[in-house]
Amino acid sequence: MRATPYPSRFSLPQDRITRREFALGAASLALARTQEPSEPKQSRVALARAGARKESLAEALALWGEVAVEGKEILLKASFNSPDESPATTSPEMLAAVIGQLRARRCGRIRLVERSGMGRTRDIWDRLGITDLARRLDLALVPLDELAPEEWRHAELSGSHWSRGVELPGFLDRESTLVEISNCKTHRFGGHFSASLKNAVGLIAKYSHDGKRHNYMTELHASPDQRLMIAEVNQLFAPALVVLDATEVFVDGGPEQGDLAYPQVVAVATDRAALDAVGVALLRLHGAGPPLQRGGVFDLDQLKRAGELGLGARSLKEIRLVANSDDGRRVVAQVSAVLEREPEAK
Repeated sequence: MRATPYPSRFSLPQDRITRREFALGAASLALARTQEPSEPKQSRVALARAGARKESLAEALALWGEVAVEGKEILLKASFNSPDESPATTSPEMLAAVIGQLRARRCGRIRLVERSGMGRTRDIWDRLGITDLARRLDLALVPLDELAPEEWRHAELSGSHWSRGVELPGFLDRESTLVEISNCKTHRFGGHFSASLKNAVGLIAKYSHDGKRHNYMTELHASPDQRLMIAEVNQLFAPALVVLDATEVFVDGGPEQGDLAYPQVVAVATDRAALDAVGVALLRLHGAGPPLQRGGVFDLDQLKRAGELGLGARSLKEIRLVANSDDGRRVVAQVSAVLEREPEAK
C-alpha cells in the first residue's frame, strides 16, 4: 500500500533551508577542500540528483570512481522486507541499474540475498515482480529463510546488546564482496529511521538453528536498545559498495507505508554511518518530524553507536560530500548545513 504523496509540501527541499544555513554549508565545504593533513580522515560520499534513478546512479558512481568487483562473486543485499512498492522496498529500476553497473565492471555471478520480515521472502519477490526480473537479468535468488539449519553459523557480538549474538548465512563473511542497496525512510517500529545500517538486519536469521528456539527479531524489536543493536550487527560485514536510493522517501510512518517526499537523490559510499547521516539530513530537509528532528544527526542512537564501534563517520568533519552538477551541489550544501549543526564528536 502506498500513501498519497504531498508534492506541494515536500517537492522543493530548498524551501526547508535558510540562506544562512546554505551559506554555512557552503563554507564548511570550502573548509573541507583546504583541510590540513592533521585533520580527521574523511569518508567520501558521492551524491547525484539527475532525475531518473539510472542516470543518478551512473553520475554518482562516475564521481565515486573505482569499485573493485572484477571477477568477484557479488552478494547483493537490497531491501525486500514487505510486499510494498518503493520506498518500502527496492525499486526494480534501481535493482536493474545497480546490476548493470556491476556487470559493466566485469563482476562475476550476482546473488540477491534477503530475509524478509513481513512474509516469506520468495512470496514477496513474486508479488513485487522480482522473480521475473531476476530471470530476465540472469540473477540468482537466495531467500535466506529457505536455508537449511546447517547452512547458518553463529556469530558472537561481544560487548553488544544482543543476548546471544546472531546467526548468519555460512557463505557470508568479511571476505565476501557485499553490495547493498538501501532505501531511506522513517521507521515507526522503534528504529526511528531505516537506511544502510538497518538494511543489514535482513542478513541475519529470524530464528535460531542451534538447539533451543530463539527469535532474534522478537529480541530486537522488544529491546529498548533496538537502535544500538542495529548498528552492532554491522560489525559483521564490510560492504564493497553501498547505494542509498533517496529518489523517494517516507518522512512519516515506515517501513512499509507512510507519507511520501521526493528528494530525487542517489548517493554511494562504503561508510555506512556517513551515508545514513546524509539520508537522515535529507529526511529532515523534507519534513520528517520527531524523533529525527531532535538534537544532532550523529546523536541518533544508530549513528552514535556506529561511531563508537568504529564503523564510520562521527561528524561532518569526517565526511567529504562530492557532486558535479548544480542540483547535486545544492543538495550537498543543504545536507552539509544540517550536519554542521552537530555538537563536536567526542
